[in-house]
Amino acid sequence: MHQIIKNEKETGILAPVFALRRKNDLGIGDTKAVLSTIDFCHSLHINYLQVLPINETSEDNSPYNAMSSIAYDPMLLTFEPDAIPGLLEEDLKLTESEKLAFKERLIDYQLVKSIKKKLLEKAYSRFTRSSSPSQRKDFALFCKNNKDWLPKYTLFRFLVEANDGNTRWNDWPEEIQSYNNALSWFKRQKDKSRILEKRRFYAFIQWIAYNQWKNVRRYAEAKMVKLMGDIPFGINRYSSDVWANQELFDCQWSCGAPPEIFFQGDEFVKKWGQNWGFPLYRWENHEAESFRWWRRRILWTTKIFHAFRIDHVLGFFRIYAFPWLPEQNNEFLHLDMEEVKAKTGGLTPRFFPGPDEPEESALVNKIQGEKILKVILETAKNEVVVAEDLGLVPGYVRPVLQSMGIPGFTIPMFERNPDLSYRPVKDYPFLTVATYGTHDHPSLASRYNCLVQKATQNPHGEEMRELSRIALFIGFPSSELPDHFDERVHLRFVEVLLNSPCWLVVFSINDLLGIELQFNHPGSNPKDNWRDRLDKPLMDYLKEPEFGSKLKKIGQLIKQAQRASCLNV
Repeated sequence: MHQIIKNEKETGILAPVFALRRKNDLGIGDTKAVLSTIDFCHSLHINYLQVLPINETSEDNSPYNAMSSIAYDPMLLTFEPDAIPGLLEEDLKLTESEKLAFKERLIDYQLVKSIKKKLLEKAYSRFTRSSSPSQRKDFALFCKNNKDWLPKYTLFRFLVEANDGNTRWNDWPEEIQSYNNALSWFKRQKDKSRILEKRRFYAFIQWIAYNQWKNVRRYAEAKMVKLMGDIPFGINRYSSDVWANQELFDCQWSCGAPPEIFFQGDEFVKKWGQNWGFPLYRWENHEAESFRWWRRRILWTTKIFHAFRIDHVLGFFRIYAFPWLPEQNNEFLHLDMEEVKAKTGGLTPRFFPGPDEPEESALVNKIQGEKILKVILETAKNEVVVAEDLGLVPGYVRPVLQSMGIPGFTIPMFERNPDLSYRPVKDYPFLTVATYGTHDHPSLASRYNCLVQKATQNPHGEEMRELSRIALFIGFPSSELPDHFDERVHLRFVEVLLNSPCWLVVFSINDLLGIELQFNHPGSNPKDNWRDRLDKPLMDYLKEPEFGSKLKKIGQLIKQAQRASCLNV
């Protein structure tokens, strides 16, 4: 693992790829927009660009509910003739309605997926007829080098298409409900060549994606910007991974998180917690094969990223799980625990391997987490591993992370003194990623404006007291706090965190710009999430009076905080 040097300070931004814009994109952010974002980082002395997972998403379009732990999302590809072999400029002519749809603030996933798949089919058809020898050789080498996962994935993708886009493999005919059975089924088919051609098409897409993302890495290194990826803790139960490796997963249970103070999106989340739907890992089976599945996942990530964030690292120690799927939540919402037991045959939501009390149980959890993290660090080698350690954090987790040299997260909103005042940033640990929020949190602007609005309605309420705490935290006279999130308040928030002792300070792109935008609302309707986009390309913000001068000031603040130096990457 790359050793983070003491007193080395860095700055980063979090920018979901889907939310980026560029001229002539096809309604969603893509790899070319990432290149422009790297330029944006370089111009502001920002040396880390963090993105959300870039794996192929399923029906809910969530980057944390991927169809594959390895395969890239085709929706994030750049569609230009020099970026996709076989694609022609004439293929990219859009109707007026399509052009208008792509300018909207929200992503129309159905339209984007339809158009991009048709374009890929056109490109592949030409590629099979007229590709150069070097292209064919490179594609063949890619398929050979990825034979440990690519054949399983392409067969799964073919079967999804053959089943009208339904990824729920347990609803398929029994003869194809597992990879080994599907191989036997395939051998009996008379139209093997057609099936092989379809599978080759899906491999072609992954070859293109790999080349585009490798180009992103090369460009980032040339600009002295490091890329930080994101590995979700769970994997979609209807993914190619679970279908092909059923012995590694326990689909009877559904991973999630217990109820907590912050995330209370709906009545179910308030009462029971978050039910994510991921199957449990059968850790004993993973260990029996030397954690091969996890090692492959890490190695594939490090091909593109210089660092990666492990989402919900708490799950490696112990994971909360439900004996029902998310689509059944309403059936259990109003039941008490005894009624739940009666309905499930005695099962109730619980932690696996077990709870953190008594002490003996906590020790089992601690040992399991250490064992898995050791494998991840060994596999990551020279790349930086960061752990998202938010939520109901057991007392043993952060000491373990610190002892292993893994930075966790520090979010000021959660760092409170007994009187609820904010803990001073000077007391934050060095080995941490300090940020005001993740993709799940309201932006600084949203939260501030909401507090002001409620405080105006009730001057003696909790919101007014919270505004006073914020004023103290950012060193702003409480009596002079503006009635909206203005540039003065924004820059004070930025400056305070930059001057913390933390190794890395990351601003989500909405907080860097000071806008009201949130990419995910936990507990809300999944169809309303992962759709918001920035209004314009990031480099355009630098040119606009409203944002340009403020962003330049932020660049100066980064330099003044001595966070502008870059490591060699």
